[in-house]
Amino acid sequence: MSETIENYIYCRVIFEENGKSYYYLTDDEEIKPLDLVVVPVGIDGHEKIAQVIKVEKYTIHTVPYPLDKIKKIIRKCKLTDFRKLENKLAEDKLKRESIDDEELSIDLLNLGVQAYRRGDYEIAKEYYEDAAQLGNSQAACNLGYIYAYGRTGVKDSERAFYYFVQASLDGNSNGSYKVGDAYFYGDFVEKNKLLAFKYYQISEEQLGPEDLDIRSDIYYRLALCYHQGAGVVPDDMGALTYINLAQTSAYYDRLIGKYNYEELKRKIENLREKILLNLNHVDNKTKIRLLKADITKVDNVDAIVNAANTSLLGGGGVDGAIHRVAGPLLLKECRQLNGCEVGQAKITSGYNLPVEYVIHTVGPIWKGGNADESQLLAACYRNSLHLAQKCNIRKIAFPAISTGIYGYPVVEATKIAFQIVKEYVQDNPGDFDLVEFVLFDDSTYNVYLKETGSNLIEL
Repeated sequence: MSETIENYIYCRVIFEENGKSYYYLTDDEEIKPLDLVVVPVGIDGHEKIAQVIKVEKYTIHTVPYPLDKIKKIIRKCKLTDFRKLENKLAEDKLKRESIDDEELSIDLLNLGVQAYRRGDYEIAKEYYEDAAQLGNSQAACNLGYIYAYGRTGVKDSERAFYYFVQASLDGNSNGSYKVGDAYFYGDFVEKNKLLAFKYYQISEEQLGPEDLDIRSDIYYRLALCYHQGAGVVPDDMGALTYINLAQTSAYYDRLIGKYNYEELKRKIENLREKILLNLNHVDNKTKIRLLKADITKVDNVDAIVNAANTSLLGGGGVDGAIHRVAGPLLLKECRQLNGCEVGQAKITSGYNLPVEYVIHTVGPIWKGGNADESQLLAACYRNSLHLAQKCNIRKIAFPAISTGIYGYPVVEATKIAFQIVKEYVQDNPGDFDLVEFVLFDDSTYNVYLKETGSNLIEL
């Protein structure tokens, strides 16, 4: 009895990408050379399309490779297989283009950075724009800085905000904290401390190993929010955690020679001192102190008081000096306050001043004493203290309100100032740590010293 001889069909196939040939088994006798087939490849057996270049039949005794080591052709190609192939090729092309775009965007970013450091801001802007269009988030952030600081001309807060938001959406920590700043200070957008705090949190979450140079900025802002209760419940322990992180991160800033290291270091130290004072506050005593100094340089308080005019748009004397140092954002915020009546008070951020807040109050013009000047001057001090109290400001500095171009006699003004401050502090024990009278010249300082009897009083 003769034994049936079984034939095994071996197909030699090639793949488009490398041109090498491989053997596969098949049971399909209709497969012929030049056919496209779907075959399993790799350890996971994922499907690929190959072309048959030769079909060979062998018996069990003549097979070129062991049957248990050879994979089998899955099927001849169908229309759906070609569509899958087209999709895969398209995906691979996009990936290659994406890699190419990313490398190009990094090159453009670096060229922009070099141009910026040379002071060629227009050239830097062009490189940053090209890189940002390719999806480089740091380039978008750098464009934000160019517009925020007016490097190529006039400042443009709207475009700066646009690019900072774009960078933030692409996961850039620097962009996120600058969006937070815009909401914190009301630059282009309406002031919103809740959104500011949220963006500072997002910025912290986005921090990467490459962001060492901005950690101190972000931690400082979070500490400030927790200390002030800006967008979050006040929490000085939380503030202390972040200010300690900021202080640690600032050591790196010093090592790399960060441009604003000294200013940021001072802010961190001042805020840390305020936080610790709050945490260590064990008595209800308030210090009333006299200081001969320029009030725009006072940095040991939370707020200074501005002897403003009714427009709140700046003027001479203390008012003009405060606006000059604070910068244009102070004027921008003041425009939104719609002025202020004599004796009343309104509050803004301090911007470039070394304090967080400015309380603006409008003193009376001296008209001989018969136009309620004393009541209005008393109201200036009382309403300023009340506003500070509402905003959790524990340290405040006053100038000698109305004693300059408004002509109020210094001796009479001093008596009112000291009396109102003393009464308010005594009526609100524990609400203030320090009330400071900052006096610009010797004669005014000496009048205050004579009235108070000492340059430091505890109540």
